[in-house]
Amino acid sequence: LSQVAKLAAVSSGLPFVCITVHAATKEEYKSQLVKPDKLPIYGAPPAKSRYVEEQPGRLQQQLLAARSTIGHYFGWCQSAYVFVKNGIMDSIQFGKDAYVYLSNPPPEFLPKAAVVTVSGLAGVVLARKGSRFKKIAYPLALTSVGYSVCYPAQSVVIAKVS
Repeated sequence: LSQVAKLAAVSSGLPFVCITVHAATKEEYKSQLVKPDKLPIYGAPPAKSRYVEEQPGRLQQQLLAARSTIGHYFGWCQSAYVFVKNGIMDSIQFGKDAYVYLSNPPPEFLPKAAVVTVSGLAGVVLARKGSRFKKIAYPLALTSVGYSVCYPAQSVVIAKVS
């Protein structure tokens, strides 16, 4: 703001610095006078004047096309940025909530988590020398069984939804 004030002060004072004074006789002064109605600014517009819409040139058309193309990509990048930002913020909030929950867990949480974990590891051990299907199905099935034993109400809700 102070730079704008300085520039305004300098630019407004500039004409006073550049003025030079010339002496003239009265006859020269009177011969150079022009009446206000003779100035071109006060003249009437021509009778045949009409408004013509300006047609954009080739450069303007190319710039418009480039601008619209870049606008689409900019909009896409902006929406991707918002999506990633919201995902990161949700992940951070989930981490904070999990930390608060795990720093002071309810008394039944650790035994239930141990049962679910051990049942999943039992599935991994049982499927270690099996096919790919067994290596996926056994741990998943035994983890589901452990979860349904520890959390029966939530298991019923999940079974109804799926």
